[in-house]
Amino acid sequence: MTIDQLVDGLYDDDPPASARRVIVNYVHRLRTYLDRAHAAGREGGAESDRDGGATVIGTMADGYVLRLPAERVDALLFGRLTLRARRAAAQGDSAYAASVLKGALGMWQGPALAGLPGPYAQEQRRSLAEQRASATEHHLELSLACGRHEEVVPEILCALEAYPYRERLHGALMLALYRSERSADALLAYDHARQVLADEMGIDTGPVLDELHAAVLAGDRTLLAVPDTARTAAVPAEVRVRSAVPALRAPAQLPAVPCDFTGRHEEVCTLVAALSGHTSHPVAVITGMGGVGKTALALRTGHAVMGSFPDGQLYAELRTPCGAPGAPADVLAGFLTSLGVPHERLPASLSDRAALFRTLLSDRAVLVVLDNAAGVAQVEPLLPGADQCAVLVTARALAALPAAVKVSLKGLDPHDSVELIGKVAGIRRIEEEPDAVAALAAASGHLPLALRAIGARLALRPAWPVATLLSRMSDEARLLGELRVGELTVEAVFEQSYAQLSPQRARAFLALSLPHCVEFGVKGAAAVLELPEREVEDVLEALVDAVLLETRAPGRYRYHDLVGAYARATARVELTDEELRQVVRRAADFMCASVAGAVLATQPLGGRLTAELRPRRSAGEDVGTGQEAVQWMRRALPTVAAVAEQAAGSGDAEAVALAVDGLMLAPCFEESVPLGMLAPAATALVRAAVAYCDEDVVGTAHYAAGVILKKHSSLDCLDRSRAHLLKALEIFGESPAPADGLRPFLAVLFTHAMLAHLDAMCADFSSARAHAERSVEMAMVTGDQGLVTRRRTLLLQIRAQDPGSRGDLARIRAQCRELADLLTSGNDVKWLIRVMMTEADTLLYGGRPAEAAALYRQVLPRARTTGHARNETECLYRLAEALLLTGDAQAAVDHARQALQGAQLTQEHLLMARSHQALGRALQAVRAGYVDGEAAGHLEKAAELYRVLGLHTGSGAAVGQ
Repeated sequence: MTIDQLVDGLYDDDPPASARRVIVNYVHRLRTYLDRAHAAGREGGAESDRDGGATVIGTMADGYVLRLPAERVDALLFGRLTLRARRAAAQGDSAYAASVLKGALGMWQGPALAGLPGPYAQEQRRSLAEQRASATEHHLELSLACGRHEEVVPEILCALEAYPYRERLHGALMLALYRSERSADALLAYDHARQVLADEMGIDTGPVLDELHAAVLAGDRTLLAVPDTARTAAVPAEVRVRSAVPALRAPAQLPAVPCDFTGRHEEVCTLVAALSGHTSHPVAVITGMGGVGKTALALRTGHAVMGSFPDGQLYAELRTPCGAPGAPADVLAGFLTSLGVPHERLPASLSDRAALFRTLLSDRAVLVVLDNAAGVAQVEPLLPGADQCAVLVTARALAALPAAVKVSLKGLDPHDSVELIGKVAGIRRIEEEPDAVAALAAASGHLPLALRAIGARLALRPAWPVATLLSRMSDEARLLGELRVGELTVEAVFEQSYAQLSPQRARAFLALSLPHCVEFGVKGAAAVLELPEREVEDVLEALVDAVLLETRAPGRYRYHDLVGAYARATARVELTDEELRQVVRRAADFMCASVAGAVLATQPLGGRLTAELRPRRSAGEDVGTGQEAVQWMRRALPTVAAVAEQAAGSGDAEAVALAVDGLMLAPCFEESVPLGMLAPAATALVRAAVAYCDEDVVGTAHYAAGVILKKHSSLDCLDRSRAHLLKALEIFGESPAPADGLRPFLAVLFTHAMLAHLDAMCADFSSARAHAERSVEMAMVTGDQGLVTRRRTLLLQIRAQDPGSRGDLARIRAQCRELADLLTSGNDVKWLIRVMMTEADTLLYGGRPAEAAALYRQVLPRARTTGHARNETECLYRLAEALLLTGDAQAAVDHARQALQGAQLTQEHLLMARSHQALGRALQAVRAGYVDGEAAGHLEKAAELYRVLGLHTGSGAAVGQ
């Protein structure tokens, strides 16, 4: 039992604060007493060698376990004896059954658990008292069956003093008196019973007692017949086999627990409680993918509960060496032989073997461990029927088997993963390279089998740095090969599950792994497989049941990292080149359609931006509207990146073009998602587009890469961003007309906006204004007033931050108000926030920080309600800068801390630099100019980020497209 269960059992709903400490002390004292008594028993020869010298009360996780055989625990021994008596009586041996019960009742020395407080003791008292009363009734009835009617009358009268309301005792007394030729006394006994039940309980006698009364009145001679106590003809053949079996040592077939077993404390406690508790015939099931450690956990649990099963433990591996399911009849043959049945007397059929197995365990307390079960049909014949037996089953999936508890295993937690590697490779490797070992554990997917293989490879290569193996594992093509030491291989475990799939499920398993999606839904899978959604959902659920896919939410699926690597390696062998290209093309099509749907649902220019996208076969995901679509994009970004990278490497021009379309639209969500995550895919798509596609796709790819790289964290990100954007202008021209194609026109318009942004960050305000003015001119050509207003807002942002415009701040502020009215009427909240912040900037740069702070405060709630993390972060650090100038340093610190949290979510270096800088300066001001460790740390971090960006400290504007 766990300590929490002991607390509940002792104190119910109101335990004192010291409850756990009190229980620990009680257990310590009880353990000392029992260990001394146990040792004395061994010295006196009263104990078998099987018990050894282990402590009687063992410690497990957050609780304790009693390690005594059943014959040393009175309550358990009493239960076993009463069960034995019932079975003997059912087989016709009343004399033996009565003798067994007499011995069992002789064990009692008074009321059960007298004086012990608490709800648990009270419940046990009730249970034990009922068992004693029932055993007493049964013993007296058996005595009558053996013809002891005269001598048993005093015993019945004594029993009735203790249990006056039990009708079976009253009936036994009537029958004993009648057989002793005391019919009148038998009738008086009936009258007494009726009076007691009526007067004290308010109930009438039952039909059994009434029928007995009528038979006595009628002088029924059949009541005088004493049953034949020597009947053996009714004994089943299986029992006769059992009686012919010589007494053997209890089977102890459990293999040893792996010496490197690590973690799983909660799972062990759950299983131990289920198997060693009070549940009748408990069955526990451990499920999980191959290599996750099911067998090790089963063995750890089995050894922990051995004390509850003194009649032995049976173990069977239910999978043959070739990986096929073992025959239940063969498993039963092994069990029966170990239980003493000669091989020549084994029944031929499965059903007869199962019946004999249940019979042999009918009066035994045995733990049966069934490892690697293939299904319910294989397990059911191997289940004992006795209440005191328990079964522990491991399987990759076994949902249909009824069980007291089911534990679904996942990988180990990171700490336990590192510990397991250390146990195999040596603790020195962990101590010398802790970060590399932790990365190695993550690369293994925290799968115990993989962790053991990694540890073994390190142990065999003591001169290798851990980083060397980590580098080798980063190459997916050799990943599974690295997880192999001798016969220990992760790949073989996955192969066993894959080999059992139907052709349709096998194809789906391979195809869906190719896009490298972090997670996917039914619609996406249906698009990739070109199958109806309902059919695909059935296939996906079947793969979950086979533990080849994981599901963390309804309709959402993912591969374990190692399973995905295995599936992709197998797909490259079993699928044709054309099949591989088609899968990636369909995934890119679905991704592009989904991103386009999100743009249409959230962007004012959504229709124009998606108007000239390539025709798509899929309608894409159901992304919702407004903030739902934004949230979808945030969740889907890793999948967008993965599919784009796969398209770039596919060599398929159509897949590349579709992926470029998808990435071209992604910057529409720059306010809400960390676009830098897409940088590797964007760079790869540029190379692929140059190799396989026309100039239209190439120019679009350069534009997308230019926008996305500005958000990336590499040292040369701004230079690379500028280079891609200039290349887009080179391909499309400086000012293409809308008649030349809407895609090139909009790409160039936004390219000018991005170049204006980059130049402003680098304090080249002359070039920034030129690009911004060009974007305004191009917008005016479209006649779209909303687009013109947004481009004018960008131009005002640059002018407000240009030190050369300080004399023009009043006019800029007036123009901001004019644009704010237009944006309000157009319901363009995103750019309204930007123009209001620009107005606040003019106040800040004009030496009016209090007014600037007030306006920033007005903007902040709008930014928060729209979910635009970037706008909110900008507003927070600018507000902090304004508050610092007003002298409210503490408020500046609070807002700068919030800004830093938002900046870390966006992963934009400029936002993080400005936020660190604002926080460092505010902390310095709070401390009256003293630069302490925290302030210095933030200022140093800001300087480092500016260096990465290639900017001077404090330079750069945070302007948008």
